[in-house]
Amino acid sequence: MCKQKCFNLEMDNSTEEIGTQEERSEEDIFNILVATDIHLGYGERDPIRGQDTFITFEEILKIAQCENVDFLLLGGDLFHETRPSAYCLYKCIELLKKYCLGDRPVQIEFLSDPSHNFSATGNDTVNYEDPNLNISLPVFSIHGNHDDPTGEHQISALNLLASTGLINYFGKYNNHAQIDIEPILLKKGTTKLALYGLSHVKDERLGRLFLDKKATIMTPPDANSWFHLLVLHQNRANRGAKTFIPDDTLPGVLNLVIWGHEHDCRISVERTDNNVFISQPGSTVATSLCIGESIAKHVGLLKIYGREFHLKRIPLKTVRPFIFREKLLKDLDTMADLAAIESLTHSAKAMKFTEIQVEEMIAEAKKLDREGDMLPLLRLNLSYLDEKYTFNAIRFGQKFIGKVANPEDIVKLKYAATKSINRKKGDNSWEAINSIATMPARVEDLVMQLFEKNEAASLKCLSLKAVNEAVVKSIDSNDSEAPILVVEHLKSELRQKLEENMVELENVDDFIVRFKETKDLESLVEKILTDSNRQTIHRSNDDDDVDCDDENECSLAASTSRGSLIASARPARGPGSRGGRGSRGGRRGGGRKANQI
Repeated sequence: MCKQKCFNLEMDNSTEEIGTQEERSEEDIFNILVATDIHLGYGERDPIRGQDTFITFEEILKIAQCENVDFLLLGGDLFHETRPSAYCLYKCIELLKKYCLGDRPVQIEFLSDPSHNFSATGNDTVNYEDPNLNISLPVFSIHGNHDDPTGEHQISALNLLASTGLINYFGKYNNHAQIDIEPILLKKGTTKLALYGLSHVKDERLGRLFLDKKATIMTPPDANSWFHLLVLHQNRANRGAKTFIPDDTLPGVLNLVIWGHEHDCRISVERTDNNVFISQPGSTVATSLCIGESIAKHVGLLKIYGREFHLKRIPLKTVRPFIFREKLLKDLDTMADLAAIESLTHSAKAMKFTEIQVEEMIAEAKKLDREGDMLPLLRLNLSYLDEKYTFNAIRFGQKFIGKVANPEDIVKLKYAATKSINRKKGDNSWEAINSIATMPARVEDLVMQLFEKNEAASLKCLSLKAVNEAVVKSIDSNDSEAPILVVEHLKSELRQKLEENMVELENVDDFIVRFKETKDLESLVEKILTDSNRQTIHRSNDDDDVDCDDENECSLAASTSRGSLIASARPARGPGSRGGRGSRGGRRGGGRKANQI
């Protein structure tokens, strides 16, 4: 296990460079703009928010151009849907052509073999060395769970962009029985960068690979002379065993990890127990109305010299303002603003209280440093102990049409159970109630609990595991068609097998049990869900995304517990070499050795 020493130059608002001009030349410093979870196309049919993702993506590209970066590094979920609309693809290509094509020379050398690095994505060269293209801003990107590959040929929307030469799509692994994460080797001046990419892999599957010691990082020769940078797209927050990657399981050979998938912005560098630094840029658009999305959105300007790095936060100015609050509706009669209005009912007083809160939130949004005159997003979570304080939240929101971007769901009312509250202490505060009322749970866990613990609701004909696979796909990839597709296909498959085998009536139950336990049922479900030519049964509106109101689900604090995802190193591979042509420098390759992940 290699142990590297790196410098956490976390001066988020500083313009200080690494070292001094006398000691270090700009020609030796990598300048990289990092961003994750852009979700192009989210809410594109919304009359107010339809252009938000495209406007912010253009701001990111402008920043990259103005900062004269060597390349833009994206951490997955560039698109919001696995099958983005034609308009979404058009806008993305238009923006990439506008900002990535040009005559500015690219100063970084590509030292590894691109036909190997990009073999899973169909390209045999890095785009800025393609003689048919004039690339001034290279873009390197992995895929996330929203833009993952589908269909028989496992094609992602990123494959389409890569085929145009506008991005370099890497970190895709078709063999999920063994993942060897091999780096892209880059050099600028005297600084050498090993860039690793791990696109989204289903969390349970990755967990099994970890436990079976079949996920490894392959380092270049003389690993201590390289800066090791990993970009990945996986769960970081602890949402249950085998569904996340604990920070302290990252191999110590890594200097810095850019973490995608989690939407709350934790871009300031954090250090793990094994001296690996992590930056979590978060999303650039709010796709759910939860507290994690209300944190100011940023991208990061990463500077690397030798083994040192400096990450500067850059706030995004075009992101729609989002204000989040939580309040408890209790004892409104004692409030100074409402006590004097004796004629109001309890429900009317609750509405008046809510109106005051919303007006304050609108005023707060106007104070944020954002470009343009954008209507803000608001979410006010109201918990009540007595139903007399309830009211129609949708009708209430109509009075704010033209003042906010989401009048239909400004307010969310939920009952706060008090049975478990320690009444001896009189602890009826929002914090106490909220800690009980909102318990962390993954949707798939709830599905398993529903069918396994409730005999009356048990599945007689369908595989619970297969149905749950569809639920996970629906949630993780915003694929609302998945559950009904799987159910219909499995019903058809079972009916066909019953007819083919001419099963007698008295033997039907036993046949169904054997069908449910079929080993290849999981692969059949995966084939159904990744079929790019499947018929559309139902297509939800973009703004029907999962509304993550549970602050535990959108937790700001990812667990650092080790859990069960611990893997050991594999034996080193034999030495080898790679070569190839290049317009900006030769390539050098050599043996690689495996490290723990």
